Amino acid sequence: MDGHAPEQLSVLPAEAFRIRFVARMPPRQGVADATVLVLRKRIIGDGMREKIIVCNLGDEDTALTLSLTVDSDFADLFAVKEGRLNTGGCDFTVTDGALRLTDRQDAGRGLVITASGDPVVQPGQLSWRVVVPRRDSWHTVVECQPLLGHRAVPMNLDADDEDSPTNKIRQWRANATSLTADGAGLSAILARTESDLGALRMDDSDDGTMYVAAGAPWFMALFGRDSLLTSWMALLLDSDLALGTLRRLAKLQGAHVDPITEEEPGRIMHEMRHGPSGDQVLGGTVYYGTVDATPLFVMLLAECRRWGVEEDAVKELLPAADAALGWIDRYGDADGDGFVEYRRKTDRGLANQGWKDSWDAISFADGHLADPPIALCEVQGYV
Repeated sequence: MDGHAPEQLSVLPAEAFRIRFVARMPPRQGVADATVLVLRKRIIGDGMREKIIVCNLGDEDTALTLSLTVDSDFADLFAVKEGRLNTGGCDFTVTDGALRLTDRQDAGRGLVITASGDPVVQPGQLSWRVVVPRRDSWHTVVECQPLLGHRAVPMNLDADDEDSPTNKIRQWRANATSLTADGAGLSAILARTESDLGALRMDDSDDGTMYVAAGAPWFMALFGRDSLLTSWMALLLDSDLALGTLRRLAKLQGAHVDPITEEEPGRIMHEMRHGPSGDQVLGGTVYYGTVDATPLFVMLLAECRRWGVEEDAVKELLPAADAALGWIDRYGDADGDGFVEYRRKTDRGLANQGWKDSWDAISFADGHLADPPIALCEVQGYV
């Protein structure tokens, strides 16, 4: 704002996908307090839309230049998580009032930024020269639309769109079990829990099956163990979430032996990732290196039946459960000693494949690390 960064006053999250930022323009020289407030109302779905509102609280019309700096390194999620520098960067193109950012490492990936209010668009910046009347406001709407495979991704941000995050959370609340409590504190906890679980629901399948992701922000993806346990704990709210998770995992169930991804017939996957670095980190889009997801799959299917899931839906998944039990006997207990153990197939796989999966997670009382194969006690309990 006139070359100065706005001073942040508050951040007001409404939902996991919607937030409002309140800031002010630094006071002009000789003026005790700011007379210009800036509201930024942001919603994120398969793209981002932000409404920027400039409010003039003063008694005179205010002229100012509003500038929005735009850049992207197109870093993969793994690179961001690990703090690795992405040297690729992006190229800028200005066409018909739109600013296009293109990934230098993949010309099919990009972002198109458009805005209302007739901005001056330059590589890396959008700017407006505006006059805000006294006691009035001015606004612009900025939209950021991803490009994938040279095609624009539908953003689905309008509230009446069936696939919008607003509509999805509304449907979740309408279909989930209604939880009430006398205490205000407990009621707030229940409401937050319901909202957070709703925000973790994902749908990237062809049949619209909803499943639960492992967690935000780093694990906003399907994880065998985490998605099974989370949907199990959420059976009180919505058994369809568990059923959808089971169906999605069954479709990705191992069918052949692949040492790189650790896929084996009947094995339930550990992690699924989409993106430029997924194949490099996991050996493929889907990685199977987990010892406990397979028995947990069978356990959750039985628990779904106890919680009233229709018998036909359970029967539909029985072949996947049989295949999972076959994996336990043949591959999970490879040496036939009665214990299900793990040992990674290559040096790029996870060294530990239970819920404690960091490289140094399994150690003896004196501190030295256990050597594989390792049979975890909780996995034997599952089996």
